[in-house]
Amino acid sequence: MDTINDELRENIFNEKKSLFEKKFNDSKLIFFQTSIWEINIYNIFCQIFSKNLKNSEKIKKFLNNYASSINAEEVFLFNKKTSLFISSYDNKGIRDEKRIEKICYSLKKIANRLKNSENKFKEMTINNKMNTIYVTEFNDFCYIMVVLSKDIRLELAKLNIKIGSKLFADKIINVN
Repeated sequence: MDTINDELRENIFNEKKSLFEKKFNDSKLIFFQTSIWEINIYNIFCQIFSKNLKNSEKIKKFLNNYASSINAEEVFLFNKKTSLFISSYDNKGIRDEKRIEKICYSLKKIANRLKNSENKFKEMTINNKMNTIYVTEFNDFCYIMVVLSKDIRLELAKLNIKIGSKLFADKIINVN
């Protein structure tokens, strides 16, 4: 429901509700007009999503090696279609679920705003005093977010992301 325009949300919800009620007329169904972005539901969706990935351990290992090779402080992968968190690496041991949720939510909002326009989300760079955050398409399925210290050149990181995307495809996606 979070991807539907506010003005249309109630009507679409009622239409979908009616379809389910007709299909499962013997069941006592309860409907909630909610979003996966409510924290408990979001966390459950991320856990289900991550656990159902065939190569989740390989993805984690790949990110660890990849982040080390490009000197990234942190690397995150997000599902492109849903913006759900897939996996991450950080060299500081920071594990903040709220932070990951906020990042996912921001990506989703940006993607949704561009969804019906001619423009599609391709990349974004955020600079602050301590580091550079770069978000881009990693492949057909994922966005990647790389957090780099200020002494790492962004253009070099972009090149490494392109190379990493090909390695990811070869080692993770195209594995039989």
